[in-house]
Amino acid sequence: MGLALSSGGARGAAHTGVLQVLAANDIPIDLIVGTSIGAMVGGLYAAGVPLERIEQEWLNTDLVQVAKNLMPTFSRHGWSSGSRVSQMLQRLVGEAQIEELPLKFVAVAADINSGEEVVIQQGPLVEAIRASASIPGLFVPAAFQGHLLVDGGLVNPLPVDVVRRLGAQLVIAVDLGYYPQQPGRKPGLQLTKRAIRFIEGHLGGLLPDRWMAPLRTLSHAEREELSRNAPGVINTLILASVILQRRIVKLTQMLTPPEIVIHPRLAEHPPRYYSARRGIEAGRLAAEQALPQIKRLLRSVPEDSL
Repeated sequence: MGLALSSGGARGAAHTGVLQVLAANDIPIDLIVGTSIGAMVGGLYAAGVPLERIEQEWLNTDLVQVAKNLMPTFSRHGWSSGSRVSQMLQRLVGEAQIEELPLKFVAVAADINSGEEVVIQQGPLVEAIRASASIPGLFVPAAFQGHLLVDGGLVNPLPVDVVRRLGAQLVIAVDLGYYPQQPGRKPGLQLTKRAIRFIEGHLGGLLPDRWMAPLRTLSHAEREELSRNAPGVINTLILASVILQRRIVKLTQMLTPPEIVIHPRLAEHPPRYYSARRGIEAGRLAAEQALPQIKRLLRSVPEDSL
């Protein structure tokens, strides 16, 4: 059984809740592939860090801790070097190497120069996680194994296809994508155009050409989402990124569908690291709701094909 853990920033607390339920119910996981915060939570778990400790790290995160992790280092390549995040990871896993972990683990990142997906299967775990979670502009890109890497969510927010390529016959995907439920105001044309220009101008080089065309045509719900907030620059960029990642997930799931998708309901947007308890609980609830389906799936296949 393979597990794909999506990107999602502070929403990643839900990954911890999902893992707690899977572990408590003895669901066999042989491989974890994570992107961004999914790589962080999945990598810690694969390294043997107890889930109670991972949960506590989330619960200990407050405004002061977030501010320290994002302390500016005045580099022209990014707001923060990410060194404090690396120090936190080092404290938890030491010098662990990916290829020596007790549970097979892979991190997904993006090469900022070529726009290609980079699947990290060996090397220092801390560096792999740091690379996978290097949000462009916020963190300095990570030099790793000959690549200059940034957040894997730009190219593969929910890496189901990677799990499948690595041999998993059954895949559980944990999708932390933001899917707003409440109706919004009427679409604002200028905000829509600005979001599309941002996607094409700044992120288009990271996507295959066949993925760009659908991004130019927004659904009614997505136009509603774009106009839901005042058309400020920050909101525009956030919503553009949300739409981009949602479309990538939809397209990759059409090509490589998982057997089961766990989608924790996280209403808060933008998410906050210092309210992680709600995220963990949402992950637990979503995993518990998916348990009957997971157990039926396990009963339906031979044990040696998991």
